[in-house]
Amino acid sequence: MIVLVLGSNIGDRLHHLRKALQAIKAIPHLTVEQVSPVYHSEALLPDNAPLDWDQPYLNVACRCDTTLEPLALLKQLKTIEWSIGRKPEIRHWGPRILDIDILAWDDRVIKSDLLTIPHENLLERPFALWPLADVAAFWRFPLAGPFENKMAAELVVSWGSRFSGDAPFHTKQIHQRIDTPQLVGILNITPDSFSDGGKFLSIENALEHALQLTAAGAEIIDIGAQSTAPGAKNIGAEKEWGILEPVLTAILAAKNQFFIPPKISIDTYHVSVAQQALKLNIDWINDVNGLKDPAMIELLALSKADCVMMHHLSIPASRHQVIPYDQDAVKIIYAWAEDQLKILEKAGVTRERIIFDPGIGFGKVAEHSLRLIKDIHQFKELGVRLLVGHSRKSFLSLFTDCPPPDRDIETMVTSLYLANQVDYLRVHQVELSARALKMAAAL
Repeated sequence: MIVLVLGSNIGDRLHHLRKALQAIKAIPHLTVEQVSPVYHSEALLPDNAPLDWDQPYLNVACRCDTTLEPLALLKQLKTIEWSIGRKPEIRHWGPRILDIDILAWDDRVIKSDLLTIPHENLLERPFALWPLADVAAFWRFPLAGPFENKMAAELVVSWGSRFSGDAPFHTKQIHQRIDTPQLVGILNITPDSFSDGGKFLSIENALEHALQLTAAGAEIIDIGAQSTAPGAKNIGAEKEWGILEPVLTAILAAKNQFFIPPKISIDTYHVSVAQQALKLNIDWINDVNGLKDPAMIELLALSKADCVMMHHLSIPASRHQVIPYDQDAVKIIYAWAEDQLKILEKAGVTRERIIFDPGIGFGKVAEHSLRLIKDIHQFKELGVRLLVGHSRKSFLSLFTDCPPPDRDIETMVTSLYLANQVDYLRVHQVELSARALKMAAAL
């Protein structure tokens, strides 16, 4: 049993940790058995460190099995660090895109110029020992002294709660994970959205909700000012941008208030709205029109933003325009996605930037939406990232008579089913899905 710890305190830290985990999983003769929750902590700094070194870390541990010898594994880990962007000349304790350390290797003790196991000062660092205890609670500390043979679960007791931030370096566990789908928090600034219309119309309420979504576990905030609920009116691009612009500006200006700065997605099918948003350097365009407008495709080809391509039959959704019951919705939507991807690639939008959304509830009867969720794995063959927006949708009425705002339990259970099959889950109630995904990953 080997325990590794991954850390990052520069740039998109969760992204760096995810890339590292995928690279570790690809190491020959090594398997990753379990991944810990993510911990946030202050940087460990030397005296008189430059001010720009004081950037918080995210750390995560993974328990592995391998037939490799320690120095052979260390060489592989150093290669991963460099491939993801770590600079070899980084000074001791300086900021870094990625740091991977071997914390423990069964009961082995190694001390050499290249490697020290257990990791030096492990017992003083909750940002390393807590994640280790999460994945190897019964590992025993092998060094002579007062803590010899103590289990990891015992060694962390003195720090109290993992969530309070009272431990050294204000270390605490957060809701985001690197081994479950990223959560896309929904921020509807509309009066007529189907489950939360009118709640976040003011700039203050919208900003507060964005902060809450991120604190609860969202990594992307999807902001929409045009409802796509059945019967919703098209307010037009000018009015849509008039609603979006002040909220978007406020959220971007408040990025330093976010514990984990989120990516920003704009939910729009109006090209002029997308164009204005891209000028503010937002991260995603979520086009419920399926990226079918040639002007939208041209705009995105000239940008660096990722884009969500959603299947639909009508905008807004209509109960009268649906795939017939007797047709195979999975096959129809897969063929549509293949054709649309070819158009986008020909126009210069690469697959690496495209996220496919099968459009649960858009042009599908409830039974088709359920079938799409059950067979979502088939869409992996498209070679793009997958997003599912199932939150509070009408297909859940097959299982509950609760109104849309009260369907979060059904939404959460669906999230658990999708957890190992998609890249993103778009939900209203982020905390419930985040907590459920965290628990499921631990089990």
